[in-house]
Amino acid sequence: MTMTPESVLFLCNFDDQLNTENESIKKLWSEQWSVNEQEICKELLATGLDTDALEDLLKKHERDSHVLGNILFVSVSSFLTFCDRNWNPHPDKLSIEEYFGVEWPKDIDANILLQRDSEPLYLNILYPELLYFSTQVFSALCKADQSLLHLWWYFRSKVAHQRSLEDTSATLYAELEIIIAKLTNLLYVIQDKPRLQILLCMEIAQAYLIYGRVQRTEEYLNRARDIAGLKLELTGILGKRTKFQQTIIPQLALSSELDSSIERPTAEQSHGNAELPPDLELQDDLRLSKIQYTESISQAELPSLEQILCLLTVQYLMKAQPKDELMNEELEPYIAAVLSPKKGAWPTRVAALLIRCKLEANHKRTVERAMLQCETIVNDKTGASSTTRLSYLWATGLQPAWVWRQQLADLYLNLGLVKAALEEYLKLQLWEDVIVCYTALQLRHKAAEIIQQQIDINPTVKLYCLLGDATDDVKCYEKAWEFSNHKSSRAQRHWGNFLFDHKKYEECIPHFEKSVEINSIQDRVWLRLGYAALMAENWEVSAKAYRRYTYLQPNTFEAWNNLAKVYVNQGDKKRAYRALIEALRFNYDNWKLWENVVLVSMDTGHFEDVIRGCHRLLDLQQKFEDVEVLQLLVRAILADTKDADGNSSARLQKRVLELFGRITSIHQNKPEIWQLYSDLSPTSLLAAQRLLKAYKGFTQTGNWSNNPETCKKVIDMAHSVLELSKKAREEAEEKDIVQANQQLSSARLTGQAVIRAVEKQNWPETQSCLEELKQLFTDVTEYMKSIM
Repeated sequence: MTMTPESVLFLCNFDDQLNTENESIKKLWSEQWSVNEQEICKELLATGLDTDALEDLLKKHERDSHVLGNILFVSVSSFLTFCDRNWNPHPDKLSIEEYFGVEWPKDIDANILLQRDSEPLYLNILYPELLYFSTQVFSALCKADQSLLHLWWYFRSKVAHQRSLEDTSATLYAELEIIIAKLTNLLYVIQDKPRLQILLCMEIAQAYLIYGRVQRTEEYLNRARDIAGLKLELTGILGKRTKFQQTIIPQLALSSELDSSIERPTAEQSHGNAELPPDLELQDDLRLSKIQYTESISQAELPSLEQILCLLTVQYLMKAQPKDELMNEELEPYIAAVLSPKKGAWPTRVAALLIRCKLEANHKRTVERAMLQCETIVNDKTGASSTTRLSYLWATGLQPAWVWRQQLADLYLNLGLVKAALEEYLKLQLWEDVIVCYTALQLRHKAAEIIQQQIDINPTVKLYCLLGDATDDVKCYEKAWEFSNHKSSRAQRHWGNFLFDHKKYEECIPHFEKSVEINSIQDRVWLRLGYAALMAENWEVSAKAYRRYTYLQPNTFEAWNNLAKVYVNQGDKKRAYRALIEALRFNYDNWKLWENVVLVSMDTGHFEDVIRGCHRLLDLQQKFEDVEVLQLLVRAILADTKDADGNSSARLQKRVLELFGRITSIHQNKPEIWQLYSDLSPTSLLAAQRLLKAYKGFTQTGNWSNNPETCKKVIDMAHSVLELSKKAREEAEEKDIVQANQQLSSARLTGQAVIRAVEKQNWPETQSCLEELKQLFTDVTEYMKSIM
């Protein structure tokens, strides 16, 4: 079972020379996507696009390959037309009736039928009928024949469906997972076509990115890179970033290498005719448009697919890593690698430029270029052909064209051009952003008026929710919930958010719970539900919410940390330990997190992690003074307590001694720490020396003898110092005798000083232990006379 050259051309990647006699393919590749097969369209629409009815229709024609070929052509044409209109900033008008050559059935409301988990389509999605038609037909074709070609088109239509919804849908995600599993199992069908394998892996990675599944994205990204034989590596190379820079300092650069044993068409061969949007120069009086490196970088001339691999790496890193200045620095070389080739796929170039605009929007020296670049893309009327704009579209993850305009409005807002931004938001009917603009203009009441006008024209759940946001009126959320017949996750989400923002944690919990019950893939709602339940001390709900959130977004350390906190409160410290170790993977430098790791590891018997945690806290904080933890650690080592894995803890003695060495070098006058260090010492001499330091730390204030309790403590310490010092001298080898003598002498002087100080106070409570100390002092004095 292999894929024929005609099937490959039927995928419409528009990256090859057309060499076929198939009329349908010729039409698809020459943008003749109007449907002339009116009889077939009549038959298909007569089924009401019901899946079972469509299957019956396909069974009726199962022996007629010509009709089946036409059905596939009609559905692919419909889908390409949908993409062409929605990924074009200046789309041509279209009549659905004229397009299909038959009246669209009144009972098929594509807007309603495409809703999933109560999530509606964006208002700016054009001609949803085309998407619904193609998705339903692809679904039926897959049931009739699960070929790679049918599955691939069905997969693309489902991804486009998700991109058309206002929020991610759990139902769609589950459907996509099944299709992806089938596609992955069919990769062997194109094992002789590595370029197609790369493309499919990238399209799957893009689908996972929509849902923030970074691990699955990484899996398919790496698989695509391996097949492509592409190596990308960030290195530090000396260079200049500004025009007047005197000192040349290391800058991040991307080196790329292609496996020379793999054949691949150049970008010129696959996309030589593509008219790409211009990459605007940075017109700044200080910063250079591109980093000037003083050394040459090893960079391969990237073909079109490899450019997308670079782009996908950028998109993956943006999802997987925390958003900070460092991430922007890291992404810059990847974006430069995508933008530097003269030729490539049009959507790749647009997607890379838009990402750069997003990154540059946060810097005063680049924000103007970002705005001009975005305007160039949004206002582009050069008329790139439809096949140019759709080539590799689904692998690039490029958002529909209305989102580009939203990004431009965001840039206007960023630059303080509030009225210009407001104008764009109003055109796009982005009421949430309209509220932000009116609030900035101190005209919040105006936002409420406009939303009320829209409700009067065509009420929707979203509008009622936004009216609630604009007026802080809870009744609006109630209306939204009633209007949706108790089916809208958005109504409950907005209601919960309102209460959450007013710190009414107990009250917002049931609303968030209802919202995720309707659509279980709302990660932000799960996060807020977890926190609200944590604040309300509802541990069970909090644990469930954080577990679900960490499944959806596994790379968020705060969620893992909070989950551990919940487990501790539930008394399940083993699970708390696992959650904290998971949190460390995503934030290794947070000292509060390390403190939690140390405490929970101690409680669960993970002594190696306690030691590691103490060292890390010393690195981060330059101090560690938790005597209680150190006490428990020393006690475990001395008692040879079994650790969490059933191993002897005594084996860690050397590592704990190293830790104490480091701590005491920082905290030189902490008597409790020196005392513990003494308890752990392998020889009597070391124990005596460290205990003497503990004694000095304890008595340095000079007022210890004014209290009978502290007097007793010091007497006991002096007693131990004398005992250990005598024992050390008795056990001393020839090489240690001088040191042992000095220690014994210091101990005797210490004992003498303690006896004198305590005798002056004459506390009744210290009489018996003072007599014992005097007796030992006499014994040590006699012993010293005998050895001198």
